[in-house]
Amino acid sequence: MKHNKKPSCILAFLLCLLLEGCGKGWFGEVTDMTFKNNTDYAITVYSELIPPINYTTPIVYPDTSLPVQYPTLKMRSILPGSFIIYSATEADIPSRFEDFHSDTISFFVFSTDSLDLLGWNSVRNSYNVLQRYDISVNEYVSLYNNLKWDFPCFPPSQEMRNIKMWPPYGTYDRNGHRTDCQKE
Repeated sequence: MKHNKKPSCILAFLLCLLLEGCGKGWFGEVTDMTFKNNTDYAITVYSELIPPINYTTPIVYPDTSLPVQYPTLKMRSILPGSFIIYSATEADIPSRFEDFHSDTISFFVFSTDSLDLLGWNSVRNSYNVLQRYDISVNEYVSLYNNLKWDFPCFPPSQEMRNIKMWPPYGTYDRNGHRTDCQKE
C-alpha cells in the first residue's frame, strides 16, 4: 500500500498557518485578552472589556465607579500563580475600545477573599479595590505585543509602571503584598 505524503504535508502546513494566527487574529491584530495573577492569593478581575460587552450603559473611563449590581458575567477569579484568557475572538482590541467611545478602559483587581467575606455592596461602598488600571488602547496594544502572557497582571510589573493606576506603582511587592504596611 502506497502512502501519498502530499495531502499530509498540505494539512500540516495549513495547521501551522492557523496556529501562527492564534492569539493575534488573522491579520496580526491583538485579539486575546488575558490577566495574570502573580500573587500567592486568589484575585478577582472586573472590567467592562470582559465579555459579554455592555454596549448600552458601560461604565468607562473617566468614570471609575463600580456598578451598583454585582457584575457576575464580567468578574473573573484567578488562582495564585495562574492566568486566564477571558476573551479570544477575531475582533481586535482597538475595535472593542472604539465600541465604548473611549480610548481608555479601567480594570479593577479585588481580593477574592474580601469579596467572599464582605460581599459586593461593602467592597463597592468602601472602594475596597486592590488595584485599578486605567489603560489606553495604545498602552494595551504596545504592552500586549511586548509581554503577551504577562500583561496585564497583578501586582503590576515594571513594564506597567507608566500606566495610570491607583494605588500607584510600587504599592505592592512582587507577591502582591502592600509595601507601605507597618510591621507590628
